[in-house]
Amino acid sequence: MPTATINGKEVTVPRGTAIIRAAAMLGINVPHFCYHPALSAPANCRMCLVEVEKARKLEPACYLKVTDGMVVHTESEKVVAARQAVLEFILINHPVDCPICDQAGECKLQDYYMAYDAKPSRLTTGKVGKVKVYPIGPEVVYDGERCILCTRCVRFCDQITGTSELTVVDRGDRSEIRTFPGRELDNPYSMNVTDICPVGALTTRDFRFKCRVWLMTSTDSICTGCARGCSVHLDHYLGETQRYRPRFNPEVNEYWMCDEGRLSYKRLNANRSGALRVGERDDLSWPRAARMIAGALADAQLQPDQIAFVASADASTEALVAGHEYALNILRAGRFYWTGRADGEGDAFLRCADRNPNRAGLVHSFGEQILERGADRLLKDLKSGGIRALFMMSSALPFGREAVEELAAEARKLDIFILATSHAGSLSSAATVSLPVAKHSEQTGTWVNIDGVAQTVDAAYAPPGVAIADWDVYRRLAAGADAEWPLDSVDAIHARIFSDEAAE
Repeated sequence: MPTATINGKEVTVPRGTAIIRAAAMLGINVPHFCYHPALSAPANCRMCLVEVEKARKLEPACYLKVTDGMVVHTESEKVVAARQAVLEFILINHPVDCPICDQAGECKLQDYYMAYDAKPSRLTTGKVGKVKVYPIGPEVVYDGERCILCTRCVRFCDQITGTSELTVVDRGDRSEIRTFPGRELDNPYSMNVTDICPVGALTTRDFRFKCRVWLMTSTDSICTGCARGCSVHLDHYLGETQRYRPRFNPEVNEYWMCDEGRLSYKRLNANRSGALRVGERDDLSWPRAARMIAGALADAQLQPDQIAFVASADASTEALVAGHEYALNILRAGRFYWTGRADGEGDAFLRCADRNPNRAGLVHSFGEQILERGADRLLKDLKSGGIRALFMMSSALPFGREAVEELAAEARKLDIFILATSHAGSLSSAATVSLPVAKHSEQTGTWVNIDGVAQTVDAAYAPPGVAIADWDVYRRLAAGADAEWPLDSVDAIHARIFSDEAAE
């Protein structure tokens, strides 16, 4: 393997490694626009030029491969002068509309200008005008005046999705990004071009003019739109999720995520329930409510076969483990079911047909056999009249509004219907007891994806009202029943999970 010296530091890299990657291994950032580690390197922006000793001219760090004994300087006078020139050329026709640009605050052109140039324009003639707010696809808007023609978006559609909708049209300072005639940017991963665009040329319709990036806080999290569980940056402001952005994870989603999953953050904000209700009382504390629930269950004198527990493929693994413990040893349920979203369309890249983020955690906690008893079986058994008490974990249901209303109508006939829910709706209105629980963005929890990769995330912000972590519901209910409870913390639940895995 070749060894090179970059800015006085030695690095040994695999043969074929580009200078820009070798520098990154040393913690040295080489400025760049067109380069992206998952795409080919066309070396067309010239921002990453570096000085290589014994070379006749400056070389593009994204393209030139490291050779043994190579000596590289990334911040020499020649390099800095070249970067200043590149930035000046790029900005000749740029509108410099940073105050109204959604990319402001996370724009590489803005950052590099402040770091290397920061000089007023010498241009005395008018700028070349190009298209503004051009609908390049159903989810993406293009601004030709901001575009620096790095071609990342074109290469993404050619090399990652293989859909090849985009190209560069015209020449010189008239060049712009366009779709081929009769086409639009409408593949299931189209919004990724807005992530890799280094400037504000490509923006999503969803986030456009929505929230300034410097107002938001970003928390590492996951997408719960399907069983892939893509790693994401969850950007939030004032206790509300504003957007998802893909977070690099080579085991799960690399640099990308699908459009459907990206927009699934809206479910976190819609129709939330933060109220704790037992019967007509909605002014109760958790300890008081837990005692009332335990008393109602005891007074009903139910047999195990009359008690049903419904697990959720949307819940955290911690909640599923705790829920199983509660259902068996305190609730003493004799019937078990599961619910989750209905299957959707999958593909060979990231999207899974299974729209449930934690089916693997469900199976780990309740066993494979529970999958034979889904929401349809639950509705059928409710109609048969054998169930008198029902405990349901917060979950989506795999059927339409009419069937949900039918399920709610059957649930109203029960002696006791306890619903741990994060959203208000027909079921929460039908419940005897409504227990508010946090979404994954509001708690520490673990979700296991379709490939068995477990991802633990932390709370980005507090849940609404008196909602608590989904696993903590069962600790509170156990305390209300004066029952011994071994799973009193996330660490205790993790110990149970790991001991179960070791036993297997």
